[in-house]
Amino acid sequence: MKSSTNTSLLLSTESTTTRGHFQLSDDVPNVRRRQTRANKNVENAIYTYMRAVRALGRTKIDTGDVANALSLPLDQVNGALSSLKKKGVKTLNG
Repeated sequence: MKSSTNTSLLLSTESTTTRGHFQLSDDVPNVRRRQTRANKNVENAIYTYMRAVRALGRTKIDTGDVANALSLPLDQVNGALSSLKKKGVKTLNG
């Protein structure tokens, strides 16, 4: 039996009742929380990388360099940099 809903459902045909009903369980992990945590990890990695680059005396860097160094997609780096700017972090201009 297939279900066409927006959320994933776990269908179980096993039942302790004799009427043949099945039980639906909505055990979908909280995806938003996972994405938020992943975004936070990316921000932390980029911030740490920027601090390391500054410690080496560099004052300019390209976002492509950050993306390559951390093996991240460019759009993810740009989003994290935007978020860091909103938090008051001065980014390296390049």
